[in-house]
This record gives sequence, C-alpha cells and structure tokens, in this order.
Amino acid sequence: MAATPLRLVAFDMEGCLTTDPTVWEIMHRKLGTWETHGLPYWNRYRAGEFGYDDFARMDAAVWRGAPAGLLEEAAREVPFMRGCGEVLTGLRSAGVRVAVLTNGLACVANRFKQAFGLQHIYANHVLAEGGRLTGEIEIRVPYHGKGEILLALADRLGLTGDEVAAVGDSASDIAMFQAARIGIALNPSEPAVAAAATHVVSANDLRALLPILLGRSS
Repeated sequence: MAATPLRLVAFDMEGCLTTDPTVWEIMHRKLGTWETHGLPYWNRYRAGEFGYDDFARMDAAVWRGAPAGLLEEAAREVPFMRGCGEVLTGLRSAGVRVAVLTNGLACVANRFKQAFGLQHIYANHVLAEGGRLTGEIEIRVPYHGKGEILLALADRLGLTGDEVAAVGDSASDIAMFQAARIGIALNPSEPAVAAAATHVVSANDLRALLPILLGRSS
C-alpha cells in the first residue's frame, strides 16, 4: 500500500532554514555586547545553567533601548541555508503546505513569509515601543511547545499526523517528530535528536531532503 502523501512539512528555523551567524549574534555584535553578554549567555545555556526561554529573555534584556530597526537589519543579514528556496518552492508547487516553527525570532521567520509566501509562521517576538526595543520578548513558541503547536495546526488544516513531516536539529524538535509520520533530524545537535527521528540527514544543503519529502533527488 502506498504511503499517505505529505500535506504539511514543518521546519525548525535556526540550523535548518538558516545558518550561522544567528540573529542573536549579529545583533549583539552591532551593539558591541557579543563578548560581554551574548557569548557568555550562550555558553551558560549550553552548559545547562538555564533553559532556552530564559536565555532568550536574557539576550533581549540586553537590547533594551536599541533601535527596533537595528534588529530588523540584523534579521536581514542572517543567511539562508543552501537550497532553501528551491525546497520551499518545490514543496509549495507540489501542493504541500509549509510551516516554520521556531524558538527563534519572528523578525527572521517573517522573511520566509515575504520571500516564499509561507502562511504558517510561529516564532517569538521581541517587543518594541516608540521605535525602541523594550528589552522584553513574548514567548509564543516555548522550547518544549512545538509538538502542541504542530498538532493544533494539523488539526486546523484537517490533516492527520500521517500527512505531516517535521524537520529539526535540536531537542526542542523532538516533540515535532512525535507529532508527525516523518521526522527528519538535519545535522542533529545531540544523539537524542537523531534517535527520535525517522531519518537522519547530514548535509549543509536543504536539497538533500528532497528524496524524503518529495520522493525525488535535487
């Protein structure tokens, strides 16, 4: 029996649709706070001193008073993953809906809406008032909340998990894998991520996913 066709693919953003440097690093470098705040915060997060959501709040607090336009500028400088445009366009041309579910920032995620017409964008929002950043962040995608968001989106679209695929690289993406028939760990950051996926892909080109998602090579 043929597999149920995919109707929705959900992508993590940082490390999957975009590559380094992240908007966090770029913004800190613009403000001259990467060495004093950004990098130490990141290293402490990686060491397990606090969770990702707290890390995001700490970073955003450093930016208080900075021009909101500077963050938008930083967002435009984040590089897309190689092959990103071809894969997103190919999926949409094949009638597959595409979603971005990220613990990262909406100022970057919205570029995919603008560039490729994606309608399903879920990301965290750095708040601004009067053209200046307030130092606050609205956590709309909690670190462990991607699975619930993906399930709710699929339900709203009238889809079952058998019609859904998810692409991610970190522990926060495991819940997405569990909500989908196909879970692709792209350059997974730790063994647990690879173990939770149905497919593991090591590549710096998103087109390596095409045989899995569309049944064809690039």
